[in-house]
Amino acid sequence: MGSSPTDFAVDAKRDFGFRPWVRRAGITIVLVAALITLAIGVAIATKSSFRFGWIREPFVWIYIGTLWLGAVKIVAGTSRPIAEADGKGLVLRPLHQFFEKRVSWPAIRGTQQLMGGDRLILYYDSPRGMRFVALNLNLVKGRRDFLALLDARLASMGFVEKLIDRSRYLSRVSPK
Repeated sequence: MGSSPTDFAVDAKRDFGFRPWVRRAGITIVLVAALITLAIGVAIATKSSFRFGWIREPFVWIYIGTLWLGAVKIVAGTSRPIAEADGKGLVLRPLHQFFEKRVSWPAIRGTQQLMGGDRLILYYDSPRGMRFVALNLNLVKGRRDFLALLDARLASMGFVEKLIDRSRYLSRVSPK
């Protein structure tokens, strides 16, 4: 890892993975979904009357399908880092979204962080206007290093800190 939080060379890349418990939780959900699917399959195969009860209801199958999709999303999503930073920008992969967000440093408009530090919202410019991406900091392994890197980079770009109620904002100073 040898790079410092302020190392922003284009070829210097910092990866921030998911904390280990996140992947274990996803694997646990996969096991629960498999056990439920197996139990229903065995029940239908061993007793024909189960084919006409609550097991046949669409809600049961939608629930099991959703459980499977969520579990696979977590396990697959945790195979890559939740955040990457280099000299060009950030790549963020929140678990609640299906696609990663690539944000260049110049496109960043500001951040909002709840005091206590469990949520970070990054505001950025896109071709379709200003957008944001939310990141659960509790999932980031090395979250202090990630926040230190982000703070140092944004400070070097002229961003200033502002505290309002329980939120901490980093934004550019607007010209007067």
